[in-house]
Amino acid sequence: GHGILKPDFPRVCERFATSKLKAYEDLESIETFGFRGEALASISHVAHVTITSMVEGSPCAYKACFSEGHLVPARPGEAAEPKPCAGTKGTQIVVEDMFYNAPTRLKAMKGAGDEYGRVLQV
Repeated sequence: GHGILKPDFPRVCERFATSKLKAYEDLESIETFGFRGEALASISHVAHVTITSMVEGSPCAYKACFSEGHLVPARPGEAAEPKPCAGTKGTQIVVEDMFYNAPTRLKAMKGAGDEYGRVLQV
């Protein structure tokens, strides 16, 4: 990918957010299947999401944490804003503690091996 600009980080996990459309007319020429932004919004409501991204020409990458569709501090007491870090051009998304806030879903999950097998079937 091309990376995410630092000023765009606050919108990354918002519902209905996409970088694929610049103007209303772009809806007539969609060439992708769905908006990853909507998936990120959904995932950020059931997991801890960390995004590291760097655009070409930037002196560094930026890392930010998300929960419930919003930027959150990486640690208590820190500001909820993208922090400069090392990285390469593009975007890396890390999803951790999936369903941490959905106890019913956690109960339905079997062991890690079984869940991994289900992922491979998709």
